[in-house]
Amino acid sequence: MNYFKKTIVSILLLFVSTMMWAAKGPTDEQLKSLCREAGAALIGCTTPEAQQEAFGNVTKKFDTTADITKITAAQVELLFENGGMTLDHLLRLWLEPTFQQRAKSETIFAFYLWKYMPENDGFMHGEKETEALINFLSAKDLQKTVSEQESIVGDVFAATATMKDANWHTKGFAEGMLRLVKCDISDQAVMECVKVFNSIARVDTIDATLREQFRTTCRDKYAKLASTLDSQRKIKACNEQIKYLDGPFACGTLVGSKAPELHLMRVMKQGKDSVEIIPATSLDDFKGKVVMLDFWGTKCVPCLHAFPELAEMQAHFEGKDVVILGVTSIQGYFVDTPNKRTIQCRNDKEKEMSLFPAYMKGMGITWTIGISEEDVMNTDYGALAIPHVVIIDKQGIVRHNAVNGEKETKIKLIEELLK
Repeated sequence: MNYFKKTIVSILLLFVSTMMWAAKGPTDEQLKSLCREAGAALIGCTTPEAQQEAFGNVTKKFDTTADITKITAAQVELLFENGGMTLDHLLRLWLEPTFQQRAKSETIFAFYLWKYMPENDGFMHGEKETEALINFLSAKDLQKTVSEQESIVGDVFAATATMKDANWHTKGFAEGMLRLVKCDISDQAVMECVKVFNSIARVDTIDATLREQFRTTCRDKYAKLASTLDSQRKIKACNEQIKYLDGPFACGTLVGSKAPELHLMRVMKQGKDSVEIIPATSLDDFKGKVVMLDFWGTKCVPCLHAFPELAEMQAHFEGKDVVILGVTSIQGYFVDTPNKRTIQCRNDKEKEMSLFPAYMKGMGITWTIGISEEDVMNTDYGALAIPHVVIIDKQGIVRHNAVNGEKETKIKLIEELLK
């Protein structure tokens, strides 16, 4: 009888100890082992269904040894790092219920619910992703969470660059992003906060007061950082961002004001027999004409794709008071597309400028080309990417900035100014 009792007690103790062990969170080595086993199990799986089945078999085995719902924040990063691209989507699907559960009480897991959402591939597309991010940005301990894991800010800032304009109008989203920018963030995050301003600045319908709050907050961040740095290179980078954030585009005063100065080192246009140099050094030399600025570069493929459209516009306005001015700048190299080569011109701007006439002829450029002292990515005009089109009236006032659409749209805007 005593033997029987001892046996029952031993079995119960074994069962309890097993249950206690199963209730424990995973160890780092268990998670690494899971990634190794899952990676091996996926070999030969050619369909998503087969991959999910193979991965599911591995996780079922894992669930008998550890409780994945008790995974730590550091282990989440470890798991995705070890899983790599091969397991990324499968891990997202597996962990989503855990993230949903723990996001209710832990801000870091509210962040992971957004970052590792199966639908979120690094681009902001739908309502579900936006809602998850708003939930994270609304957390009471946002500052504490950001301080404990600096990479959070960089991840969110990077995502804003791909957001649709509609995301910014989702209730609470822009305000949440402003709250994040206002947090005490790392120096590296400060250097990237202009990305958020650039994202909101492109949304014409955003509230002006909110836009200004983003601008001044980012500007103050750069000014404070510059005052604490020893590196002259980093101080210069901060000052460049401050200059940009104090400029006409960032301040919202570009359209309706005199066009920012462009110091033109050389202006050229195809003449009857050859490319001719035009005696112009600034935009003031074109007063009395409507000017369409097209910021471009020889290495910019989208810019080159716009060449046929520009040639058609030039023909349309030939003989009228219109100047189509392709603005570029010295780059230290020249992509000679007609001859399929790149020519190095470092510290030799005369050599680089001398390459334009043959290039213009080879590329069929019939409009005017100007090489400015200012960089082609001209922040005064908000030319944060090229091509970038600006239309200026006869009095030298900017009337339209970042003009997109077909050539008919641009032609219509120019013709209205000619009237």
